[in-house]
Amino acid sequence: MENTDYTVQGVSPLTINQGINAYLIETAKWGKFLAIMGYIGMGLLVLAGLFVMVGFSAFSEFTKMPFPMGAFGLIYILIAVLYYFPVSYLHKFSDQAKQAVTMNDQGMLNSGFANLKSLFKFMGIFTIVVISLYALILVIAIPVALLAA
Repeated sequence: MENTDYTVQGVSPLTINQGINAYLIETAKWGKFLAIMGYIGMGLLVLAGLFVMVGFSAFSEFTKMPFPMGAFGLIYILIAVLYYFPVSYLHKFSDQAKQAVTMNDQGMLNSGFANLKSLFKFMGIFTIVVISLYALILVIAIPVALLAA
């Protein structure tokens, strides 16, 4: 493949050369592998969630717990559903990046990088939410611990 120049207004053109093409293909292969492993992980989470729901439901009959223990399996299933989005974005990026390089298709490359952007955006927002939950738990737990002491 020859070098391709892409001009951004007011900026010198970028060149996607053979080296970058090779990096994109290798990145797409690893992304596809990780996406497939993510789909397998989601399937295992759903199976574990169903197993926990059935197992704890049977167990809770003997223990007379006030909370239905089978609901813990639902947490596994919800995690699998949440995990679907980043894995899907990674899978789409991998497929589209590989196709873009092999077919020399700029639109497909743009679409692939849009999915990569969505993956990073999702992970960034998810990280902010988790850190916020940790902070909220600390704000609640510290006064409760001080009052209990």
